[in-house]
Amino acid sequence: MTSFRLVLPIVTLASVILMGACDVNQDVAAEEIQHDHSSHALTSARVVEAPGHGAADLSRMRAGTSRYHDFSQAVDDGFIPFSPCVASPMGGMGVHYAHPDRIADISVDPARPEMLLYVPTDDGRMELVGVEFMVNAEAWHGAGHSEAPSVAGVPYDPPDPNHPHSEMAAAYTLHVWLWKDNPDGIFAPFNPNVSCPATM
Repeated sequence: MTSFRLVLPIVTLASVILMGACDVNQDVAAEEIQHDHSSHALTSARVVEAPGHGAADLSRMRAGTSRYHDFSQAVDDGFIPFSPCVASPMGGMGVHYAHPDRIADISVDPARPEMLLYVPTDDGRMELVGVEFMVNAEAWHGAGHSEAPSVAGVPYDPPDPNHPHSEMAAAYTLHVWLWKDNPDGIFAPFNPNVSCPATM
């Protein structure tokens, strides 16, 4: 398994929902459960671009998230801090902000991703760089789906059985770099053009 500097604590679905009552500026505790993204490099990273029929979904993603370039709009719409900034030798992911209601809902809507990815800038702003989709696999298949969820014609990364908590071990996920060019591809988990501030 590829090793990297993991700075992404992740919480159970129930904890995410409870976090909604917290101040959005509150730091996520370092002792929270770690989310291991290392296995993703073997899955969605191989998908460089969406197939031709996926263009409509990508357009819907951009239309549904363009307002979140204004970070205050994301906060007002219910996105809450889900991680500090994620960095690795493969690149970065940025800071994850999650929407509890969307995480609890297993439907796939390109315009309504479960998470937004931000990078803190030198002047103190939060730059929107991408999104992450997440669906609980057990609930997804329990609803009668035989295949993995997909968006823009690309299947989500499979659940990671190495994750220490069952909710996340059973989650399908997919990163999409809508707002920051990624030389490794729009669906690669990490982006070499994304880095975390040294102070984080």
